[in-house]
Order: sequence, then structure tokens, then C-alpha cells
Amino acid sequence: MPKKSLKQETDRETDSAAIRQFCSFRIKGRLYGINILDIKEVTSETVFTPVYHAPPEVRGYLNLRGQINLVIDLRKLLGFESKPEDENSCVVLFKPVVGELFGILVDSISDVVEAPENLIEGHFHGDGDDDASNEPDKNFSEITSGVCKLENELMEIISARHLLNIIDKNNNSNK
Repeated sequence: MPKKSLKQETDRETDSAAIRQFCSFRIKGRLYGINILDIKEVTSETVFTPVYHAPPEVRGYLNLRGQINLVIDLRKLLGFESKPEDENSCVVLFKPVVGELFGILVDSISDVVEAPENLIEGHFHGDGDDDASNEPDKNFSEITSGVCKLENELMEIISARHLLNIIDKNNNSNK
């Protein structure tokens, strides 16, 4: 009986795993992804109306075809410095099932990434002894749901449903 190579075994395991699709984007050069089923659309419109007295993570309101969407600066939420919008900046808007009409400002949009579920690993939240110095901020582990091992890099998976909760939590703890 012929032996199967490791590549053949891996290919067979990948074929049998469910495939998930992610809208991928970059923040400060790092690759992130959000489940494509949560996304309504992506727009390059970046003219915002400021929201006075809002948390620093709130970039403002975006009026897109008569619908008003709250826009969160994902850079700021992850603990990075905010930056002015440029020609690559985009807003990822979420479906109403995710939460109120809102979206996130990202540095640039990448491709739709298809990944088998067996390449996605959940985060380990231990007792605090592990080194978390690579994480930009305490919010990072609360809004990310895992890591996807791609061919050339890792993609952090963001849970869209947790984004508004983090802002509410941060805003309430600052009062």
C-alpha cells in the first residue's frame, strides 16, 4: 500500500474543512480580516462629520446615500496613533445585524481571503504570564477572535460584533 505524503494529507484535510471568507485590510502594515458575511460594503468616502464629546475612537458620522453611519477609527481602537485619511483609506460598513449602522476606518483594503477553518486558531487567554508585548493595546484581545495562518503572513481575525461593545466599555470606564 503506497504511503501518502504529508502534502497529500494536508491537502485532504484542507479540502474537508469548511472554507471561511474574510474581507482583509491593513492597519499600520499589519493584516486583519473580518468575516465577509458581516460586511455590507466598502467605500472610499472619508468625509466625516465630527461627533463632539465622543470617545477618541469615534472618527465621526459618514453620510452615505442618505444613511448616517458611525465610523470608528480602528487604528485608535487598537492602540495605534490615528492618521489623516489618504487615497488608500477606506471605510468598511457593517450589516445591521452586527449592530447599529456603523463602520471602521482602515488604512487600505486588501483582497477577500478564503481560508479553511483548520488554519484559524483562537487566541489563548492565559493567566497573564505570557508575553503580550506584541499586542498594541488591551482592546486587541477583546476584539480579535483568532489568527489565520496564510501562506506568507498571519491575519488577525476581528469580531465585528465586539467593536461597539469595546467603545461603550471604554467610555463607561473613563467616567
